[in-house]
Amino acid sequence: MKKALTLVSLIAGPAMMFAQGTVVFENLTGLVPQWASATNSSLTPVPVGGGYVQLIASPRGNPLLHPLGVYQGSSGFLPGYSSLAGFLAANPGWADQATAAINAAPGIFNNGTVTIWPLGPGADADYTVIGWTGPYATYDAAYAADLANPNSSFLGMSAIATTPTGDPTLFGAPSAPVNLKFTFQGMTLAQAIIPEATTVLLAGLGAVLLLLSRRLG
Repeated sequence: MKKALTLVSLIAGPAMMFAQGTVVFENLTGLVPQWASATNSSLTPVPVGGGYVQLIASPRGNPLLHPLGVYQGSSGFLPGYSSLAGFLAANPGWADQATAAINAAPGIFNNGTVTIWPLGPGADADYTVIGWTGPYATYDAAYAADLANPNSSFLGMSAIATTPTGDPTLFGAPSAPVNLKFTFQGMTLAQAIIPEATTVLLAGLGAVLLLLSRRLG
């Protein structure tokens, strides 16, 4: 009997150690709309195949101090980072969990079950969803396209929400993944306020010249 219990412990122990909370990465009432055009901020659902969303999550209570960007109403979305890696590096404890296409219906995505990490099994998680339009498979590619050719992609970020998660480690009766459609409140993908490449180069050149003048002075 003791040997059997030891065997169960050895098998279940590692599973419990590495298992995380599970969710269904799906929306329903919280649609993903986009601007009608770069000059028209009225909203229309992102068409099927017309964009992507990405789930970013953290254990509950870990503040996200540096958002990916800020929606500024009729002016558009002002990105704070040109890369996902830079955004995550500025917010320790937050991690990329999954990417989904707008695939179920206009403004609707469904990527099935996602395991959130780092998170204890069944623990609560805070999350945000970022998104972009166009054929670009990553946020970095969408940002780079906008930099090269303004309004190639509309960008956005949702408000932070909190969700419970499913616990796959419950012996005999794992709890089901928790669907994010109950807590996701939607997001708007808008014209990205990104300086043109020439502006960025001129700003960099100005900074270099300023540094040189200080050293020479």
